[in-house]
Amino acid sequence: MFNNYLVEVGNHPVGILVKEGESYAFHALDSEVTGLEGLRFPDAVAAERAARKAIGRHPRKQA
Repeated sequence: MFNNYLVEVGNHPVGILVKEGESYAFHALDSEVTGLEGLRFPDAVAAERAARKAIGRHPRKQA
């Protein structure tokens, strides 16, 4: 098990998870997921799911 994870959505880094005790704290790298800042998740899968849901509310503009 790792202590830190990079959370990506569609190959775009949106956050970092840092192990704190038995959970992982989310630190946003993208303004679309700032609502997740400081939230704790049991694992990387749960954090990625939350990030995808947050970005789904704010769809990315395609270039």
